[in-house]
Amino acid sequence: MSRVWTLAVVVLLGAGAGAAASDSAGAVARALLLGRPMVSANAATDLPSAAQKRLIEYRDRESAFKSGLTSPPGADEQEHALFDRRVAVERVIFCLFPRRESGKIAAGYAFDADFEQPAAFIDALLRDLPVPWLAPYLNLVGGYEKLCRDGDGARQLAAARDGGHPLIRVAAEYLLATHSCLAD
Repeated sequence: MSRVWTLAVVVLLGAGAGAAASDSAGAVARALLLGRPMVSANAATDLPSAAQKRLIEYRDRESAFKSGLTSPPGADEQEHALFDRRVAVERVIFCLFPRRESGKIAAGYAFDADFEQPAAFIDALLRDLPVPWLAPYLNLVGGYEKLCRDGDGARQLAAARDGGHPLIRVAAEYLLATHSCLAD
């Protein structure tokens, strides 16, 4: 009889993990972590209602986004790629946080971000963060980088999940359920 109960628990846990790791949740994670365009609300009906509401706001801000960064003059292909990456980070922060100062904060963070050692940069920033509302996003990115580097990002991803932002929660739950690095 105990084998039957064990099997039932495994099936139930598997069903719960599958629900957390939906295609919509993966698309949200890709948008937030890789700077991809956000999935439409019509294509993400399986997300919780709070996340769907924030998804609509995100997409509205995405269409209104104007970068505060300036492309480096005479940049080579590698420098253009780095600039595009910075603009993608800036756009994500601007779209996630509908605050008056989010454009300025987003541009400043994207300009300063260390893409060579992002987890160490984020950990240092989190120790003395002047903008507390940015913490859930930073924990998501830092946890993801640690997950992909050495499989040890669960604590930081849990902090991102618990940070209160519905889209960040969806992305963090997806990463905690799948333990996967996203294709770039």
